[in-house]
Amino acid sequence: MSAHAIVCQGETIVTTSGLRRLTALLHVPCLGTLPAVAALCVLSSAATFGADQPIVNEKFADLEPAIQMLRSEVGKDRRDIVKNSMLLTESEGKTFWPLYDEYRAEMHKLGDRRVRLITDFAANRNAMSEDQAEKLTHEALSIEEDGVSVKQQYVKKMSKVLSARTVARFFQIDAKLDAVVDAQLAARIPLIH
Repeated sequence: MSAHAIVCQGETIVTTSGLRRLTALLHVPCLGTLPAVAALCVLSSAATFGADQPIVNEKFADLEPAIQMLRSEVGKDRRDIVKNSMLLTESEGKTFWPLYDEYRAEMHKLGDRRVRLITDFAANRNAMSEDQAEKLTHEALSIEEDGVSVKQQYVKKMSKVLSARTVARFFQIDAKLDAVVDAQLAARIPLIH
């Protein structure tokens, strides 16, 4: 076992190499910090943006394809971490993975909102009005509330077809991955001026 790992009751959930891989994916010097922060949102975290509404602030429209690519890469790594940590039988896997995909699709919508929130903040952080600050604060709290709601919905859905232990294990893993993302976001997003 790695000396640096997220461990749950003696079992390695996420190793340093897994976290390094995620961090490496998020470090793209030519694009800067913003795409990396936006890519992290796919790991974290429900209204959805319409197909015609970009997920980034207009000031960062040129970065949207890079952000989408990074989010796709990071999403694949998250799935691999979950797969390696769940200890599912073949039968359980057939039940679990479609529900996981639905759950991640819902969380991806929240990730879209989070990317928009972060890019709106970045676009306005040096000259943000009181109204903008209030709107961003309310949206941040709304995203958190909607995330809890989605999790509660999927605990119920998964509990109907999977054991309580399997459901609990998944949401433990999910929470650990979200904690890693939240710590990375906190370190990379500067305070408002």
